[in-house]
Amino acid sequence: MSKAKDFSFDDDIIHNNESTSELSKVTEILLNEQWGRRKTNLSKRLISAISTLDTLSQLYDIDFLKTWIPLYCEYLTSIEGKGRQDIVDITKYRIDKEQDRYNDIMGLMNKR
Repeated sequence: MSKAKDFSFDDDIIHNNESTSELSKVTEILLNEQWGRRKTNLSKRLISAISTLDTLSQLYDIDFLKTWIPLYCEYLTSIEGKGRQDIVDITKYRIDKEQDRYNDIMGLMNKR
């Protein structure tokens, strides 16, 4: 069995490219598998259970749990399309804000 990915947060560095839009940056982060654990919505009860299983998998080198935990977290993110829905909601919000800004500018220009 292949070794599971390392999900340590110690090396989490996001390099900014000034020429990309905020929406592009957010979408990139949401679609990037590297940030899988950050996208998972877990209840308090699940957090303690998964943390315990993760600790046991590290202590006793249990490959099955090392593989299963990230896959289960990804499954929880994808239930009912939550990951994709987040991107859609953010995009709709950005479009609405741009439309409001456009309307404000047009309103100011009409008052001249």
